[in-house]
Amino acid sequence: MNSHLHNQSQSQCNQPLKPRKKRLGRDQLSLLEASFNANQKLKAEHKTELASQLGVPPRQVAIWYQNRRARHKNDVMEHDYKNIQLELGDVLAENIRLERQVSMLKHELNQVQQMILLGPTSSSATLLSVSGSSDEQANSGSPANMICNWGDTGNDDIFPVEELYTCMIGSGT
Repeated sequence: MNSHLHNQSQSQCNQPLKPRKKRLGRDQLSLLEASFNANQKLKAEHKTELASQLGVPPRQVAIWYQNRRARHKNDVMEHDYKNIQLELGDVLAENIRLERQVSMLKHELNQVQQMILLGPTSSSATLLSVSGSSDEQANSGSPANMICNWGDTGNDDIFPVEELYTCMIGSGT
């Protein structure tokens, strides 16, 4: 069996070796890059023209184009991935903001429902205090920052709906 492997290695050694491909120089690479930027698909005529200008076989030009297209595709995918990551961060931040707003609105709704349940039968003054949770809300004149008061209207059969409505949507000031 050793003699069989020995014969194979001798037959491979007897074959003429292909010349090693030389690395492309800076000028050659800049010419190929300029050509690639102009057109990413390589036509046969252009390939032979580039090969003669560069002094390399046309197959080497074709392989360089193929590799360059693969690198370009990877670069585009990396760029798109980074953009998607940035968009995801923005969406997550918006989601957190909206969750806080939903929580605040649920709290306000619970307060209003409690006021409605207490309603006109309550002889004590009812205080609705709705406060915002962030500094920008605290500085605004939004309904979320209003304090609405109404006391006993003197008539227990009438619920101050207009005042409640004004309190909930804001007085417009």
